Amino acid sequence: FGARGSRGRNLVAEARLLPGEGIAMSHRERSRPAPGVRSRSASVKKKFSSPARGSASTAPGSSPEDPRSASPSPGRAPSRAPSGKRRRASRSASASPPSRPPPTFAHRRTSGEVWRCKKGKRSDIKPPDWNKFCYASREEVLDRPIEYTDQTVPIPRVKRSEITPEWFYENYASKSRPIIVEDALSDWPAMQRWSIDALEERFRHVPFKVAKDDKGKKLRMKFKYYADYIRRQQDDSPLYLFETNMDDNAAIRPLMDDYEVPDLFPNDYFALINQDSRPPFRWFCIGPRRSGTTVHTDPLGTAAWNAVTSGCKHWVLFEPKEQRKIVKGKDVIRKGEDDEAIMYFDFILPRIKRAHPELRVYEGLQKAGDVIFVPGDWWHGVLNREDCVAVTQNYCGPDNFDLVWSRTRKEREKVAYLWYRNMKRFAPKLYHRAVELNRKDGFRMRHERGPGEKLSSCSSSSSESSSDSSSDEAADLDFRGVESVTRGELLGSAAFRLQGDSTWARARTGRSPAGWALRKRRRGV
Repeated sequence: FGARGSRGRNLVAEARLLPGEGIAMSHRERSRPAPGVRSRSASVKKKFSSPARGSASTAPGSSPEDPRSASPSPGRAPSRAPSGKRRRASRSASASPPSRPPPTFAHRRTSGEVWRCKKGKRSDIKPPDWNKFCYASREEVLDRPIEYTDQTVPIPRVKRSEITPEWFYENYASKSRPIIVEDALSDWPAMQRWSIDALEERFRHVPFKVAKDDKGKKLRMKFKYYADYIRRQQDDSPLYLFETNMDDNAAIRPLMDDYEVPDLFPNDYFALINQDSRPPFRWFCIGPRRSGTTVHTDPLGTAAWNAVTSGCKHWVLFEPKEQRKIVKGKDVIRKGEDDEAIMYFDFILPRIKRAHPELRVYEGLQKAGDVIFVPGDWWHGVLNREDCVAVTQNYCGPDNFDLVWSRTRKEREKVAYLWYRNMKRFAPKLYHRAVELNRKDGFRMRHERGPGEKLSSCSSSSSESSSDSSSDEAADLDFRGVESVTRGELLGSAAFRLQGDSTWARARTGRSPAGWALRKRRRGV
């Protein structure tokens, strides 16, 4: 009876201490069963006291039940050296920072919304793996100072109060040189209205675009959930808000009242195309810390300006002559590594500098109130060191028209045709320059080619919503940015008002369908 009772107590102890090596200790501490009676705990003890797969072997002379026997005693060599694979795994585990517990969001639906957008944006990894490299615990990557050398040079900086638009154009825009202009946004209401808290109050229930799926579909999230995500996210490369529909979306359009295009950038020749047909050119952006963009060039050779209202951005730029393979680090990225912006600035960019000492690298920090000018065809990438709110626009002006026209006529055929036709109608000087470039290169526009003749390099981009039959009237165009090339033409709202006045005048005289209806009403028909 005593043996059976002991056995029963042993089974209870086993049931309570099944996992891990704690069972070995419980076996040692409990009372032994009576002689001649085999206890089930003996077999359980044998099963659970053996080392787990992949663990270190028991040191010679130590008890297999002693949990300290997994590591050799001081001064004693282990009985079996771990393999190289185990050593590498051990080093990487010790070097990696401790992972944080998953964030707890304020809104109960935030987690589901974030999961949906993550899953749609990157189908190659699972949403929980967005923080597998634990960059949220490695703040030194964001705080790392820029070391300027003969290879790494600073992006030029100047205060807005010390320059004029003419000086900027002559010394930087016309020469395709990047520059950061400090204190350029002091008169923008956005400097106060675009904090995360203020934006959440204004656009709480408005969906914004935070990603695209594999098919190009926009993934949107209500701003209250995105603000909740920004404040608590721990992702290595967080979701980046890029909103392009500032003109078309009535709920978002008030953002355009909070800023104006800096007077350093007065030209925008693409304004000769109606808003529905011109390529995307304006973005409202919110980048959480650790987010960013990998190294790229902007489409069609357009130049860009980027204005930050809050936060800090780390920029890297390369001259247009540099090879794509080199600046993107294709020759130094190792198998299994990712190339998100945080990884690029952490270890890929230093490798590029070591592998190509002759490469000229431009780096600089853009802070709140600063505007950066990125010339056309310059390679550039960005890492958001802090939560950043910004607006950016691409443009075509006298400094880059030749390049942009040459690219557009090949890559966006329909857009080029509309642009060409409107240049002829509203901007003759610009039209003659385009004709001259076509003649110089032996290029023929689509209406000048024979039936079935196509350009082998032309793009069939889905953004080309225009057609040959569409026609732009003066009221369809935005006069801002084309005043210098239009010959006193009234465009935009001024043309619309004039058009409305002339329509009413024609209606009163009966020389239009509206006039016929007016005459019928007068006659009582």
